[in-house]
Amino acid sequence: MDEKFLYHIWDEGHLQHDLSCISGKRLRIIYQGQYNTARGPDFKNAIIEIGDEQKRGDIEIHLKTTDWQAHNHQEDIYYNNVVLHAVLQHNSTYPLTILEDGSAVEILSMEHQLSEEIQKLWQDLDESQKPAIYCDLLSAIDNDHLQVILHQAGMRRFAAKLKRFNTALSLSSFDQILYEGIFEALGYNKNKLNTLYLAQSLPLSLLKEYKAQGLSKTQLCAIYLCASGLLKRQSKIIDEVTNQRLWRDYEEQRWHGKRIAIDWQLFRIRPQNHPLKRLIYISDLIWENLEGGLTKAFIHPLDRDTDLYKEFCKIWTPKTLYPDMPPLNLGKSVQNNIYLNIFLPVLALWRQMMALDNEPVTKAYREFAPLQENYITRFMQRYLSASQIKLATSKAIYQQGLMDIYHRFCNWHLCSECLAKHRSESRPL
Repeated sequence: MDEKFLYHIWDEGHLQHDLSCISGKRLRIIYQGQYNTARGPDFKNAIIEIGDEQKRGDIEIHLKTTDWQAHNHQEDIYYNNVVLHAVLQHNSTYPLTILEDGSAVEILSMEHQLSEEIQKLWQDLDESQKPAIYCDLLSAIDNDHLQVILHQAGMRRFAAKLKRFNTALSLSSFDQILYEGIFEALGYNKNKLNTLYLAQSLPLSLLKEYKAQGLSKTQLCAIYLCASGLLKRQSKIIDEVTNQRLWRDYEEQRWHGKRIAIDWQLFRIRPQNHPLKRLIYISDLIWENLEGGLTKAFIHPLDRDTDLYKEFCKIWTPKTLYPDMPPLNLGKSVQNNIYLNIFLPVLALWRQMMALDNEPVTKAYREFAPLQENYITRFMQRYLSASQIKLATSKAIYQQGLMDIYHRFCNWHLCSECLAKHRSESRPL
């Protein structure tokens, strides 16, 4: 059985009414919680009753009890709010699961406590026939209707970004919007709010003043890394010589000494995806464009007949912080993320402000190749058949459509509202 199917069983309540934990205590599920797509337990904010005691907290779900140790949850503080460990098969000698803080929680073995309809379904089907998790909207339509729904949802997501950027523009500038968007993309899911906060704490207007007074490129990089605490935590990501140079540049610069309090999330991040390396890379681009502005670098050279993606890619050349340091590149997946989610919406807003035709921008968005999968697109694929997954991952706009549906409906379990809205939009193209 796929562990994701256990999530469905828990989420939809496909369990018997009279439940018992491994310890023998009676269990009643009052609220199953919200599915968690970020780090930590599978369901958040659940409410259960064990014996006569009501508990509120998280639920972690595994195929086997010993998967808790296999996944090292016993050493992870993010799992200390778990109030129930739900498993398909109990294969541990202990009746309780021990958390990182030393406390213990009850274990529910679901294997013989499934509802009658789920139990019969699983007995009747072999592995090759077992269905994906069913969705009344996505699992019940053909590819033509799915294409329409995802296209419209993808365009709705693009329009929403324009609205947000337009509101931000009333409080900021095109340069700062691009700057913050690029920094947010550098952080991926785990650190996107951290890198965004860093850009907001060190706005371009301030950095421009610093450079006019003599700030160097390496000093700018040192401010990003040292003031945020990132270099102190992860100095081994770079060689010792570069590490010492950055600290020296930070100590010698006279513009910024204030600590920027950031809780970096660095667990299981690959070295090439590390925010430290990405900040080193981006320092060069920011420093070089402080006088002229990012808008001039990214947008002003473009006209209607320009290949937008080709021109965008020219900006991301290899960067070297120190002359004898090997050049760094920003990965193509990060570039593409910035292009689709930041550059194209900002460009569309700028052209709109200039009363220019936006068709070249929307065309580029509609036709762009798929981005690297993320946790949301992978989550949404559980509702799709193999042919539907092939369609949904063929273009970025369809992936964006899945993300729009997730954020608007799935994340809040608004299934009936989702179904009502999209049934009226699902006429084939």
